[in-house]
Amino acid sequence: MAQKRRRGTELTEAIYEATREILENDGLSALTFPKVATAAGTSKPVIYRRWDSPFALAIAAVQDKIKLENHGRMDELKLTGTSLRADLAQLLQRFIVSMNAFGQSYTNTFFSGMSKQQNEVIQKMINEATEIDISALDRVLKRAKSRGELATTEMSNDLKLLPFDWLRYHLFINKSVSKVNLTALIDDVLIPSYRHATETLK
Repeated sequence: MAQKRRRGTELTEAIYEATREILENDGLSALTFPKVATAAGTSKPVIYRRWDSPFALAIAAVQDKIKLENHGRMDELKLTGTSLRADLAQLLQRFIVSMNAFGQSYTNTFFSGMSKQQNEVIQKMINEATEIDISALDRVLKRAKSRGELATTEMSNDLKLLPFDWLRYHLFINKSVSKVNLTALIDDVLIPSYRHATETLK
């Protein structure tokens, strides 16, 4: 009996799963379109039409894993806290899930011996992630302003990105972030910094 041909989302997920399996078992250097096509049960032209290179497909597959484990994009997270502190904790805990999905193994895979073209793909991914991080933090700040915890949401993007950059640093050095670490970041760094920034803009 012939195997049912997969299409749409089902086919895309099969391609991503095959890609991640190859990355985890054999590494980026072993990732080829023919190998992915065979593992996903599809044709090579299907993959060639959708991705420019195996590296671009690898990035897309990892981004898909992050989105799946995070139950969507971070800036779509339904915030449920009753304070700036609670919203920050919820957002950053979700961000840690994203980092864990990326994992140290993927960090080593993507940041060693990249070509110029691969660097451009990584830069595009970083730019997209930065936009999502800022958008997610903006939602937290707006809720804090509506509760009267902050006078304004206007502050530099560098300050908005501070917690995400801090957490990424810990991923790159393969150091876990405990609840105590996260609480200290929120209470001792972020909230005082946000309040200072908004006070100076009055």
